[in-house]
Amino acid sequence: MIKTENLVFAYEDSADEVLSNINLNIEKGSFTAVLGHNGSGKSTLAKMFNAILLPSGGKAYVNGIDTSDEKRVFDIRRSAGMVFQNPDNQMVAAVVEDEVAFAPENLGVEPKEIRARVDECLSAVGMTKYAQSAPSKLSGGQKQRVAIASVLAMNPEILILDEPTAMLDPMGRKEVMRTVKRLNKEQGITVVLITHYMDEAAEADRVIVIDDGKIVTDGTPREVFSEVEKMKSLGLDVPQVTLLAHELRALGVNIPRDTLTVDEAFDALVSALGGETRD
Repeated sequence: MIKTENLVFAYEDSADEVLSNINLNIEKGSFTAVLGHNGSGKSTLAKMFNAILLPSGGKAYVNGIDTSDEKRVFDIRRSAGMVFQNPDNQMVAAVVEDEVAFAPENLGVEPKEIRARVDECLSAVGMTKYAQSAPSKLSGGQKQRVAIASVLAMNPEILILDEPTAMLDPMGRKEVMRTVKRLNKEQGITVVLITHYMDEAAEADRVIVIDDGKIVTDGTPREVFSEVEKMKSLGLDVPQVTLLAHELRALGVNIPRDTLTVDEAFDALVSALGGETRD
């Protein structure tokens, strides 16, 4: 669904490359998390996937379309919908259902189809009962779910989320992540999540770590997060359970270094202490 070939990006007034020699393939139906400290280039990379920014060198393809083809930018943005950090910056309507209807209306979709899409998308993000509410009256997590519904109303195949939970409280984060995972698993939408929360990245199929504009690590969450010292050297954390396993191993406790979940840690500890794990 997304492919880059020797992708390079630099702002016009700067000789420094924000992204350098990025080569990757993101498969249809996958859930990919992109990590990196502030200024690493991860949000810039996300904007390349939506043709908000264009390569300074190399190529970026979205659903087979070259993002540098000015005639196809509209098609790219219909195929790859983007949700940003602050949902308030994406809101244009005074009523939730009008907000969700805004994009398909501008695409020239027939009124009956718009009605169907609004109902379907609000249902998909669990916001049907708020259809007549004012977005300003919603919580942060609810606003972000409306923002996701607004993007879904364009029928995208790819959902790109640029730190969508950065401004939310823990409950709002859980609401949004639950929605994103469901859309990926049940509807097969390809998800690219830019995040600085390790526990969110741990729920993805694949984790890509960017540092200084380059891909430095690419693998499953278990593979990436088991390299605790490497992640620390990049200025990043690992999930708390994985860090606990790392510290226990340093103390001589025989617990797998790629432990990701609380249940796994519990069973490993019971086994290490000579007990029996759960069935």
